[in-house]
Amino acid sequence: MIRIGIDPGKNGYVCMYRHYTNDFDENIIGFEYYPIPLIKGEVNLHELADIFNIDASYVGGMHCVIEDVHALFGASAKSTFNFGWIVGALEAILVSNGIPYNKVSPKDWQKEMWQGIPKITKQGKNSTDTKAMSLLAAKRLFPNEDLRATERSVKPCHDKIDALLLAEYCRRKF
Repeated sequence: MIRIGIDPGKNGYVCMYRHYTNDFDENIIGFEYYPIPLIKGEVNLHELADIFNIDASYVGGMHCVIEDVHALFGASAKSTFNFGWIVGALEAILVSNGIPYNKVSPKDWQKEMWQGIPKITKQGKNSTDTKAMSLLAAKRLFPNEDLRATERSVKPCHDKIDALLLAEYCRRKF
């Protein structure tokens, strides 16, 4: 079984949650992370497509969830267009590989993944600190996962965290 979570965007991530039984009837669970591949700031479609070129024996045992984010208030037309373009490219790649998928709003997956976590607000504001909430949820659910973008990184990568939580949401719901 493979469940995939995608946090789209130029700084986005793909997380693949693989669960299978080996020859010794042992359950094997593993996560694979892929940043959205770029060449000088542009999405590398060939490398992005290679991420989803998965052994056909998994087809039918796969499902993907893409975060369904709409235009952000105050975002430029260019960044909104680029974001939509990346989502469209991801959908085309999934369809061409026969991978079923759903688009899920941030509110829906966050409600599921943040269960039992007290609300954290941004300092000096009344709005929810979504990054802190997701970090806490990821640490609680996956205490042994390295949430940094690279081994040299000091801080956790919030795009990677969201992709991980989306993969877990996909595992629970599909």
